[in-house]
Order: sequence, then structure tokens, then C-alpha cells
Amino acid sequence: MKTKYAAILNLVEDDDKLLPLTRRRPIASLPFACRYRLIDFPFSSLTNAEVRSAALFISGTGRSLYDHIRSGITWGLDNPTGGGVFTHSQLELKSKFDEGRKYSSTYYEDHANYITRSKADYVVISGSRILANIQIKPMTNYHLQKQSDITVAYKKIKRNELKEDTTYSAYILESETNATVKGLEPIKNLPADVETVAFGLDFLLAKKEVVLDYLRGLQENDMPVSVSNILRLATKRDHVSINAYEYTGYMKAIEDIRSYFEANMDMLNEDNFNALFFRESPVLTKTKNSAPTYYGKDSVVKHSLLANDSEIYGSVEDSLVSRKNMLCERASVKNSIILQSCFIDEDAVIEYAILDKNVYIEKGAKLIGTAENPLVVPKDARVLSTGEIVEG
Repeated sequence: MKTKYAAILNLVEDDDKLLPLTRRRPIASLPFACRYRLIDFPFSSLTNAEVRSAALFISGTGRSLYDHIRSGITWGLDNPTGGGVFTHSQLELKSKFDEGRKYSSTYYEDHANYITRSKADYVVISGSRILANIQIKPMTNYHLQKQSDITVAYKKIKRNELKEDTTYSAYILESETNATVKGLEPIKNLPADVETVAFGLDFLLAKKEVVLDYLRGLQENDMPVSVSNILRLATKRDHVSINAYEYTGYMKAIEDIRSYFEANMDMLNEDNFNALFFRESPVLTKTKNSAPTYYGKDSVVKHSLLANDSEIYGSVEDSLVSRKNMLCERASVKNSIILQSCFIDEDAVIEYAILDKNVYIEKGAKLIGTAENPLVVPKDARVLSTGEIVEG
């Protein structure tokens, strides 16, 4: 049976501003909302469109990503008839073997071979730093209606809701009522009087022949495969129809620690949570069967999200707590994100902080950040009673 779509997930993304959370994992495998990963959102978009094949291009090893995805069965990507998850890792290492070029010839060949062998009609290209729940089938209908060569997704957003130094671009549309894309411009370069922007969601749909054509152009110019770079080439050509499909659900660009923190905290708002997770189709993630979280008789939990398999004896307020955590008596967690398998001893105080996996907080320790600058404790670290952080 011919597969209608093939998907390319471009996970070669700059993660410097998300350190230390990305020290041992790509952005795509960052935990989110207690039990999800960022990769779950583009993967769920594929599932909801019955996409059965996806290629992942990763800078480093991607071990944590492979552990989460496994065979892709959660998202229906383990179909034996032309389906599967095809991973291409260590791109940074491979590029060093082509002297004088930033991107190796095998990088482009891997893209072209995947697209050709998939026998798909359409190719979807996406990154993982944009948190959204995009529906591919309505986008395809729009693409056909407009008779587009290329369709990209965007969201109208107030400029003052974005980071002043955001690295993302706005699509320059023909008019308020005509979503033909005439170009793209870094948002920070737009005139000061521009109040609302067409924020590009790093999500593209086109026929496979179109993508293969632009792939050759990217290779000639030694440019990475990305939605923005395809648009840069396309807008320079005459008679190319590029249209923008408007997304109206929850969206957040995960650019740095603060935006990652804010996106998680947004999920404590029921409207935001429903707008992201229960749009037309649900977001899927790998299932982990475990016991319910246990709450001690003196525990206090207010306005928080907690996953399974934790033990809570202290207080949790305005926070997100993932699986397998221990919060001891009189310990307090406020406005914080606690990732998996942390131990927070008695009388510890955690405010405006992100604890990565396997962090141990000693008795009486205090960690207090701010909403603008949340404190991050790296994976496997130990926080002494003095507040000193000792990395594992």
C-alpha cells in the first residue's frame, strides 16, 4: 500500500541556551508536562495523519531519543509495509570528513534516499523546538485548495509575547487576507511598529518532487535542510506558489531555559493544557505502567501536575512533578519542575528551579531562583545542605 506522507524531523538544532538540560540529550527528548517529551508533538501530528514513515536527523548520538521512541509503535510507525523510524545520527562527526564543506554529501544523500524509497506523495518537514499540535490533514486540504507548491504553518502572535532576542522568523504575507508567503524576516529585524507577526512554526508540506528539487539547491549552497532554508530558496524563484496555513492552538518556541520553564508552567492553566493536548487529536507518548503517586497524611498539593509512582509527604504548589520522585516530610516545592527520580530530603526548600533526573537534595537545603532566571540543577547532581551543587 502506497504511503501518502513521508516525514523528516530535522533535529539538528542549536541547544546551547538549553544547557545543562541538553548536555546528555537532544532538544527533542526534553521532558515536558511530567510525562511527555518534545518529540511526542511532531510524532503525534504524524500519527493523526496516518503517517507511517519518519526519518530523524540528529547532530549527536540521540541515545535518550532512541530509548523513548523504540520501534515507534506508540505512534504507529512500526508498520512492516513501508513504515518505520529511520535514524541518522552523528551528523556533526560525519560532516568533518568532507573538507571545505559544512555539511557532508551523505547528509543530503540520506535525505534524498529516504524520500525516494518512501514512495510517498507528500513530504512533511518539522523541527522539535516549536511546541504545537499541528493537524496535517487539514493542512493538506488547504495545500490542495490553494494549489500550492509549498505550504508552511504559522501562528499570528503579538510581538510583545515573544522574546526580544528570538532567533525565529516571521513570514511576510501578501496581506491580512492573502496568506501567500512573499518572504521571511528575523522577528528581531522587523520595524518597531509591527505589533503582530506571522510566526513561522518550522513545519512544511510539499510534494516529494518539490522537496527533492530544493534538496539539490540546498546541497549546492552547502545549507542545512530546514524549513527556513527551503523558503529562502523558494522565495527567490519566480512563479513558485507558497502559502501559509494558520494554526490557532497553543504554541511556544523552546529557545532557552526560561522559555522551557514557561511552557511547562503554562500547562498548569487548564485552557492552555486543553488547547495543546486535546485539540482535534490527542498527543501520544510511550506508556509506562506504574503505581499511582502516594500522598502522605500531612502532604499538601495545590495547583500542580504530578505523574505516577512518586511519594509526596511534603508540600507541592504551582509545580510539575514527574515520575519516581520522593518528597520527604516538611520539604517544600513551589513554582518548580522536578524531573524523574529525584530525592528531596526533609526541610528542603525548592522555588523557581528545575531539577534534572536523579538529583539528590540534602536535608535543609535551599534552592531559590526567579521566574525570569530559574535555577537548573544538572542530571545526577547532589545539592548539599549548604546549597552548594555538586555535579555527578
